Amino acid sequence: MLPHRHSLKMNKYILADMATEKLTREIGMVARPLPEEIKTLEKDLPTGRLRFDSSLYQAEKLKRITIGRRSRGDGGAGTVVMLISDDEYDLPFILADIAFDFVEKGRISAGFQLRPLVRDEESTKKYIEPFQKWYEEISKLPGKPVFLDIGEFLKANPAPLNYLASLPDDYANEVISLAGQFFDIFVDIYRKAEPVRDAERRSKMDAFRSEYNRKILGDDYSGKMLIEAFGRKTAAIFYDYLVYL
Repeated sequence: MLPHRHSLKMNKYILADMATEKLTREIGMVARPLPEEIKTLEKDLPTGRLRFDSSLYQAEKLKRITIGRRSRGDGGAGTVVMLISDDEYDLPFILADIAFDFVEKGRISAGFQLRPLVRDEESTKKYIEPFQKWYEEISKLPGKPVFLDIGEFLKANPAPLNYLASLPDDYANEVISLAGQFFDIFVDIYRKAEPVRDAERRSKMDAFRSEYNRKILGDDYSGKMLIEAFGRKTAAIFYDYLVYL
């Protein structure tokens, strides 16, 4: 049973709590250390004090599980969760992002992304198709699009499954329920994943990771925000430990 709608609004980091419990139970994720300089990042901005609190984990088949809590001012807060596979697996990059009152008071911003390392029929069948019914369901919610400032690499390489919208916070229960389903679907494909033995496919995976990691800091909206708030050096360390594929 989901928490009462009021309690969802009170716990604006509910995605962090849910993901930590679910991923620890289902895939046995364990904590990894982070440099003190990026565990917590804080900066006073005209819109309020910006704060990032980050935790890093790993699990079999996954080299990086990032759970980040962020807040701005006295009200806006939320969580972003990222799952990044070990190099020998072609599991897609997974992102879930839910924030309350961060973009607009009284609204939830919800973002979900699934990005295969190889864009082909095999990835579509293994990784995109299992999420299709889920995507149809979340698309029925009365969300309005959110447009982020991204760079040319991301524009040229859109994720094949991508949902980003702003919704009234009355839909908190529905969004959190769908977030749980999103992770459940991923856990199912995660359990079936086997190391990639095909040399050509591994080469494509490695090439995409390399290009993505070269471009993402400057192209990603979050990367741009970190550079502006904390400087490129700190942002680069943050991405090195928490974001790069």
